[in-house]
Amino acid sequence: MVYLSRSESTVVATGLAEEIAYRLRADILDGKLPLGSRLRHEELAERFGVSRTPIREALRQLQALNLVDVRTNRGATVRVPSRVELVEVYELRANLEGFACQLAASRATTADLDQLEREQAQLADAVVAAMSRPEDSPLDEAEFDARLADANGAFHAVVHRAAGNRRLHDSIVDLQRFFPRDSVWRAIAHDRETMVKMNIDEHEAIATALRARGGSASSNAMRDHVHAAGEILLGYLDDQRFWG
Repeated sequence: MVYLSRSESTVVATGLAEEIAYRLRADILDGKLPLGSRLRHEELAERFGVSRTPIREALRQLQALNLVDVRTNRGATVRVPSRVELVEVYELRANLEGFACQLAASRATTADLDQLEREQAQLADAVVAAMSRPEDSPLDEAEFDARLADANGAFHAVVHRAAGNRRLHDSIVDLQRFFPRDSVWRAIAHDRETMVKMNIDEHEAIATALRARGGSASSNAMRDHVHAAGEILLGYLDDQRFWG
């Protein structure tokens, strides 16, 4: 778990690289670090009050998320995927996750479905906690983001495993890694109606269809859910002038 101090100038000693990566990711997604921005190790080390070691690790994490380009002896530069790339990723994800849900409808065990309900209960708790925050509370709370993202990821992971197709599972995971999934939460953090709709209502519809062993209903519910998440993310990034 990553913990974020309320001060911008210093970071806590737990999960330094993860926390720094989180803050830089937020700056990129919010347009504070636009495409082409240079990320100099010495400047980042001074900003966060740390050595260069966690800075290097944080930049490697961002590179894995396709948000920076790190080159030997040339430093790091903000490099974001194009809008077309992101559209393509969500189109593929929606259809592949829908297919996984269709397979899971016939292959999931009772234990799988019970686990799905437990993971959804954890997600619902995280959503309630998010909604109990003051309306003007800051968005850069890594602990909040991590709890919500982890709970959501656990729900989807149960479905992927229950589908019983390893290649399909690996393909979905690869697509999920293309861009930070928790960036969707930034887009809806203060939209409580959408927060509930996405993370409770839509998930419960998926779980209900799976319990009923409805292949088509399960597939449609999951595909629509992922497609909607992509639309929300793209709209948010457009508003932030993410692509310039």
